[in-house]
Amino acid sequence: MNIENLEKLTDEKWLNLFAATFENRGHVGRWVFASRRPRPHVGKLVGDAVVIVPILCNPGQPARLVMVKEFRVPAGGYVMAFPAGLLEEGESVEEAVRRELAEETGLDVIAFKRVTGPLFSTAGLSDETAVLAFVDVRGNADAKPSLEESEDLEVLLLDHPAVCALCDDRSAWIDAKAWGVLYLYQQLGKLE
Repeated sequence: MNIENLEKLTDEKWLNLFAATFENRGHVGRWVFASRRPRPHVGKLVGDAVVIVPILCNPGQPARLVMVKEFRVPAGGYVMAFPAGLLEEGESVEEAVRRELAEETGLDVIAFKRVTGPLFSTAGLSDETAVLAFVDVRGNADAKPSLEESEDLEVLLLDHPAVCALCDDRSAWIDAKAWGVLYLYQQLGKLE
């Protein structure tokens, strides 16, 4: 398959639509997709964002999974997910993880457990990729996030029984990446 042409269809600040003309074994087609970049990085694996899976490890307290319940305009409601955000120009993944976690939760990273390479979020709709970072964190459970005017979120601290209950709640609005991690911890039988 070959991508023959890319045409920018919109001109927005955070997300734009592009039309790709492609050829596959004599068939010519058109595919419209979204990109966060001024020019899509088709054919390249570049990180756009970070998704953070934090475990709160305060001394003398049980481990808790940190999630956020955030209003998402496309969903028209509150979705439970992990703290996340876009990588800024020239920023390392580790710097972005620390910055986004502090902004959204008020917590501090104490250890990086595992960091992936860029992973596609929804490859049929967007070229967006995110790096998934599993981290241990510390801090005041009552810390307040420092949110932008457009952000509306609540920090959730879930012990293992709460993780299992959320994983099994079919009526909860949960991000797909987050549900996979909830299931992982449910099956492990612990938060580690």
